[in-house]
Amino acid sequence: MSIRLLIADDHAVFRSGLKALLEKEEDVVVVAETGNGEETVSAVENCEIDVLVLDISMPGLPGTKVAEAVLEKHPDLGVVVLTMHEDEYYLQEMLSLGVKAFVLKKSTGTDLIQAIRAAARGEQYVDPALAGSMIHSYLGRRVKRRGQSKVDLLTPREQEVCSLLAGGHTNAEIAQKLAISERTVETHRAHI
Repeated sequence: MSIRLLIADDHAVFRSGLKALLEKEEDVVVVAETGNGEETVSAVENCEIDVLVLDISMPGLPGTKVAEAVLEKHPDLGVVVLTMHEDEYYLQEMLSLGVKAFVLKKSTGTDLIQAIRAAARGEQYVDPALAGSMIHSYLGRRVKRRGQSKVDLLTPREQEVCSLLAGGHTNAEIAQKLAISERTVETHRAHI
């Protein structure tokens, strides 16, 4: 039985390369491609798919909003986030929405294919490069290295939020600027 999937990414050349890579697999069929959030939500409604491979940074609706919208109507859909964002808070937010897998674009094709197959089976998959940060987050601490200041313990996203807070922006303004939810901004503030 083939895994039918939809690729959602705003870069057409990347989508074409990804499609070529995935279709080399005997059990994968790319049935559709989209380039923005609204198209993706519509395509999920109009195509019969098992897995959605979704980028976070897309025009229109960002990937977080797309995931939220499609999983509300199709909670069993295997959503695989394929992103350049290594921020553990994106990972946490996406997993809390019901996303099955989270893979970095710098990972191997093998990692992505494992994630797609896991998502199609209803299982979870997290990029091995993010496993360490997940463990430290679960334990409620970050590892401080010799010579590192406490500010350096903030993730890049926390530093970004901190800077915007220092600039007088509200949670809502920060959420809009960073294309994240207000709840995520509040989580960042708590960690800061």
